Amino acid sequence: MSKLKMLHCKFGLRVPQTNQYSISEEFSSFEITSESREITEGSAQLIGTMEGVRVVATSPVDALYAIHAYLREFCGTMITWEGENVSKNGECKRPEEFERSFRSPKVRYFGNPCTFSYSFAWWDWSHWERFIDWLALSGFNMMLAPVGQETIWAELWTELGISQKGLNEFFPGPAYLSWHRMGNVQALGGSMTPEYLESQLELNKKIVKRMVQLGIVPVLPTFAGFVPKEFERKFDQLRYLHNACWNRLNETYSCTTSLHPQEPEFKTIAKAFIDKQRSIYGDVTDVYSADPFNESPPPHLKDGDFSNMADSIYQGCVMGNSRCVWLLQSWTFVYDAWAKSSVRAFLGQVPKGRMIILDLQAEKRPLYKEFEGFYGHHFVWCLLQNFGGNTQMRGNLGKLHENYRSALASESSMAGMGLTMEGINQNYIVYQYLIDLAWTEEELDPQPWVASYASARYGTRSKLQTDAWNMLLATYYTQVDIKSMNEFGVVEISQLNEREERREIYLYYRPRFSQTIRYWFPSELIEKLGKSFALLNRTLGGNELFRQDFADVMREVIQNKLDKRIQYATTGYALQDRKIMKKACMDMEVLFEQLDRNEVRDLSDWILQAREAARPETEADSFERQARNQITLWGPRGEIVDYARKEWKGLIRKFYSKRWGIFCEVIQSGARFSEKKLDERLLREVELPFGHL
Repeated sequence: MSKLKMLHCKFGLRVPQTNQYSISEEFSSFEITSESREITEGSAQLIGTMEGVRVVATSPVDALYAIHAYLREFCGTMITWEGENVSKNGECKRPEEFERSFRSPKVRYFGNPCTFSYSFAWWDWSHWERFIDWLALSGFNMMLAPVGQETIWAELWTELGISQKGLNEFFPGPAYLSWHRMGNVQALGGSMTPEYLESQLELNKKIVKRMVQLGIVPVLPTFAGFVPKEFERKFDQLRYLHNACWNRLNETYSCTTSLHPQEPEFKTIAKAFIDKQRSIYGDVTDVYSADPFNESPPPHLKDGDFSNMADSIYQGCVMGNSRCVWLLQSWTFVYDAWAKSSVRAFLGQVPKGRMIILDLQAEKRPLYKEFEGFYGHHFVWCLLQNFGGNTQMRGNLGKLHENYRSALASESSMAGMGLTMEGINQNYIVYQYLIDLAWTEEELDPQPWVASYASARYGTRSKLQTDAWNMLLATYYTQVDIKSMNEFGVVEISQLNEREERREIYLYYRPRFSQTIRYWFPSELIEKLGKSFALLNRTLGGNELFRQDFADVMREVIQNKLDKRIQYATTGYALQDRKIMKKACMDMEVLFEQLDRNEVRDLSDWILQAREAARPETEADSFERQARNQITLWGPRGEIVDYARKEWKGLIRKFYSKRWGIFCEVIQSGARFSEKKLDERLLREVELPFGHL
């Protein structure tokens, strides 16, 4: 047994200035075998002797992944994006002599543009520093870094003659920047002050510096064509593309404008932007992101239009950095139903080796199979898993193993693995499993892996703990494919809508009739799971990571009960039995209150972060309104209502419970039910008061 120095909240890990140096009493040496700027396949080795543990790795992040693997295996320690469990007294139990080897593909990527609004919108440096250290401890070597770019764009647009009014019409508030960067949104939520813009640029300087210190490649933006509407009015001799309105937002807040790719000014703007960016950050990356047609392309595009756009984006980037590699999301290919000829025409304008494509939802729909391995371009096999940042439990570790290994074995240009969830702080087990899967060439059987995962997460081992996690694995984390659900006798395929397919719980949407939670396993197991975790809570209740898991499990237990009471209420309505409806609605109110008390994640934290991010402080009320709107109405009149719902303490009580309370009033009133009238009342009495802009 040996002692491991306690890790403080930022972990105290830095890239070495020499090839060998001491990490702690536990690690005798730390050796980086390559100083190349080139991204290489990941490789790390732990060599344990009586003197200590020697770490040999190709890069700093490779070494840090191995160190974290050691901490998890021998020290009962786990560091996650939402907290950590560190072994008591820093004790580690390991054999005197051992070896562990880890290998991974070249690219380990993190980043979905949406995450920067659904999870990171209000983060300060303390959040980012910890998160970047987690990225390194998880072996990631590439991450999207879009924060603060609006400061650079504002300077460039001002130099081109755009007024402050024109900038205000172009930039949205901070809660919606992700969709502005993809050309979906403008002006929504109000403008950003110069002080706020400057604070974000200063923040990203720290983010990029820290990433580079740890050997993580920052993916910075390049010009995707989007321009202020005032730019079109000012330079009306140029040609433009007018993008479709996005998700029912009107022309004030969407329907953005793109400069026509065949205008010479397109590449000039791209070069000017990258020049400014490089003057700020230095020569820190060759990888740049641009997504020109995401979810709202202009109508009637032909293959030639796609070719022209790709050519101009790439050539403009090369003018700014001759080594430019373009990172592109593949999402638009399927979401916007591109023809194969259009995809081929678009991708064909970029030389092989100069593009990395994110196969964004490869766990469900691997597009490399549909588009012939993206016609020879490198791609990253990505796990999307989550939409809007909600926290419902779901996943399938066995399927992840099968699909990821299948992609690795295929004769394709797969370059690596990526995590592209829209929000973090949910289903951590799924993401840790894929990270570990990417770092091993051996089979990774989910069942023994889950036992070791729980042991590191809680710092303990017990039969009850192992059995409880095996039950979780057999239920929520063996989610069956939509085409297989009827084999379980649970539901016919034709009965499932998109929300149910994604395992989205109707309790957090506007109330409707004829809804139920659909499981792919016997629902009786939910109560059994709850009892097992309640027993574990007696000894593990003080563990930060267990409390999160316990809240997740108990949410499922309460939701299952609530679902039954809602069915009872709607049955009472069908029978016009006021007694049944009254009893069911009283029970629903109690269960919503239990749901609210159960949660460990709190609405007040989200609002406080938003208010503290405001620059100057007088903007705090505006930032709070945006924070409330994004997670509820998502738009001035609920254009994307409930998409980014969150199962948080405070939000359940103040928002979701109130909507179901009105539903109960309506069905007990004796009046003819009207879905339209109900929605109007919900908007007027709950949604706008809570989340108006």
